[in-house]
Amino acid sequence: MLDLLEPISQDLEPHLRGAMHPGELLLALLSADLDLDGRFGENWLVLTDERIIVLHANHGTPRIEAWPLADVQRIHTRSYVGNGSLVIELPDGLHELLRFSQGSFFKFSAIPQVVEAAMLSPLARAGEDEDEGAIPHRRVEHCDTCGRALRVGSKVCPACIKKRETFWRLLSYVKPYKSVAIFGFCLTLTMTAIGMLPPQLNKHLIDDVIVPVVAARGVVEGPVVPPADHVVMLGWVVIGLLSIHFSRMLINGVRSYSLGWLGQRITYDLQTEIFSYLQLLSLSFYSRHSTGRIMTRVTSDTERMRGFITTGFQDMVIAILTLIGIGAMLFWMNWQLALLALIPTPIMLVVTLFYRRRIHWVFHTIWRRISALNSQLADTIPGVKVVKAFAQESREIATFDKRNTELRESRMVSVRMRSYFLPAIAFITSMGSVILWWFGGNRVLENTLTLGQLQAFIAYMVMFLNPVRELSRLSDELESAATTAERVFEILDTEPEVRDEPQAQDPGVIEGRVEFRNVSFTYDGFARILDRCSFVVEPGEMIGLVGPSGAGKSTLVNLISRFFDATDGEILIDGVPITALQQKKLRAQIGVVLQEPLLFQGSVAENISYGRPGAARTEIIAAARAANAHTFVMKLSDGYDSEVGERGGRLSGGERQRISIARALIGNPRILILDEATSSVDTQTEFEIQEALEHLVANRTTFAIAHRLSTLKNADRLFVLDKGRIVEEGTHADLLEIEAGVYRNLVNMQSELAKVRAL
Repeated sequence: MLDLLEPISQDLEPHLRGAMHPGELLLALLSADLDLDGRFGENWLVLTDERIIVLHANHGTPRIEAWPLADVQRIHTRSYVGNGSLVIELPDGLHELLRFSQGSFFKFSAIPQVVEAAMLSPLARAGEDEDEGAIPHRRVEHCDTCGRALRVGSKVCPACIKKRETFWRLLSYVKPYKSVAIFGFCLTLTMTAIGMLPPQLNKHLIDDVIVPVVAARGVVEGPVVPPADHVVMLGWVVIGLLSIHFSRMLINGVRSYSLGWLGQRITYDLQTEIFSYLQLLSLSFYSRHSTGRIMTRVTSDTERMRGFITTGFQDMVIAILTLIGIGAMLFWMNWQLALLALIPTPIMLVVTLFYRRRIHWVFHTIWRRISALNSQLADTIPGVKVVKAFAQESREIATFDKRNTELRESRMVSVRMRSYFLPAIAFITSMGSVILWWFGGNRVLENTLTLGQLQAFIAYMVMFLNPVRELSRLSDELESAATTAERVFEILDTEPEVRDEPQAQDPGVIEGRVEFRNVSFTYDGFARILDRCSFVVEPGEMIGLVGPSGAGKSTLVNLISRFFDATDGEILIDGVPITALQQKKLRAQIGVVLQEPLLFQGSVAENISYGRPGAARTEIIAAARAANAHTFVMKLSDGYDSEVGERGGRLSGGERQRISIARALIGNPRILILDEATSSVDTQTEFEIQEALEHLVANRTTFAIAHRLSTLKNADRLFVLDKGRIVEEGTHADLLEIEAGVYRNLVNMQSELAKVRAL
């Protein structure tokens, strides 16, 4: 689905908000990469329910132009060599709004339709009365806090996300394993505390062992025998240092295993929760989000969150505690030197905060481009046969290269920012050491500070700066985790548009009576797919749905399965509103056979019993026999245990269709939906499938969609749809008697087409 709301930079966002009137609704926000002279630059097209606005951001202060929608007579795109433009026609003539490269042509090609819909919508026609029964105009959702227009299909405002709440929510996934997390945290604290001992041992070694011996030696040349007690002290210090390093190694090993176990459990829980919730979401969610984006959230995003929850957060807490502990130690040892050494710290904090604010938007861009790349992979790999059939390998490679280049460029922005930020942090921290060497060295020369004390102080200072640098590094991980969590929680916070009411009832075994009462439906709030349809279908009746493409046939049967809820009107099953019935119990009694049957990876038996996983082998075979599938199944290498391959790729189209019919039969549905079940097979296979369908439709309420009208001659009634309305209704013979009727015209056209094919 085309996204007409692109994120705008923080620098330009105030200018855009300042240009919009109070209550003005944002419908589209698209960036153009050329100026009107064809040079590269930044310009933005802003479409609201009142005006067309162009925001020129090429040089200096952004410049804004606006035209009321009421004055626009026509809007269209023009294609030139290497670029294109968007042109509007006003009473005083044509105006070129902006130019864009060919890579942006596709997104701007949708603008004329959106402008036309906005001009015709009730909101754009101020003062006009709405048509009776009209469907309300779809408003673009805005953030309740800042008023920023949200991206299509998104409930998250990147500018207003509360990171504190996000992080607490992230940490809630640790709660079931808090004992392991606390154990790992204690190990980390112990390891950190032990790591603070070596400077004290080194101080003791220098001041109490080495310096006294060197001072006592004087000017004696050549090797001398050191005092025995000093040798013993040296040995104990070395043993102590060795023990410290060995214990740190053991503790670190146990800690790594514990946190690794914790991380895998959290990843498992996150991915399971997201996938489980995805099964509850309505089909409209999948129409707004590409497969690649969803895959990214379930896989790589959860991995990134796991890293922050298990190690990143603990490292951050330990770094903060280490800073406090070592800071206290520094002030206890020598508060004057501590103050001097900490001079660069405020500078470092300011630089880090500035960097975090900038890098946040960079990570958002990177995430979107990763999703775009995954979307192409999700489309191209399953559709590789189509790519090869049309010899479009070069085109797909070029598209992939373009998106990969955009991703690389976005990542390079992050790399450039880190390449400036991290060395700057290293330089700022080194300033503290330089200051310490100067003032501390002078104290040693003045004999007001021992060499061991200076060495211990410098060692603690280095230990102090390490967590400071670690916190600066973790700011990247922090922002990455925040961006990732926003996207993951966006899924978990999405409310299913089709959901059971609190008092939804079990329909029991339904009879199959279906009634539509003045039902209307729209996908986008603009185009009405079904327009006030009303009819009653009695149990066991077979209804044929015919009409031109786009008339609303598939939408009608989707509403019966309650894949979507009607925008207006009411649908009843056995006299009960469909919204008052439990979805799962209702769908268990609705069988669906699609034009392109989808089989899952697994055996033939597993696919037939998909709707009834506990079905006995005898029931599976009986369903296959009724679907005329048993004969070809037994010819497969492993019979019913034969693997069908990905999407059923090891079977022919007719074989897949018969497996799908068997899958529908085994559930013994009371309502049956046949969506072009025989349109893509040869004559012999069609005959076999029609025989199978005769078993399937017996004593069941059936809705059959077919463009091949001859397959519907035996239907009890035919509903002829055109532009979302039922324009004709009756038997095949009745409809043929209507002069200039839609159905009769369709039959005549197919008859003429059959004659041409025969010739």
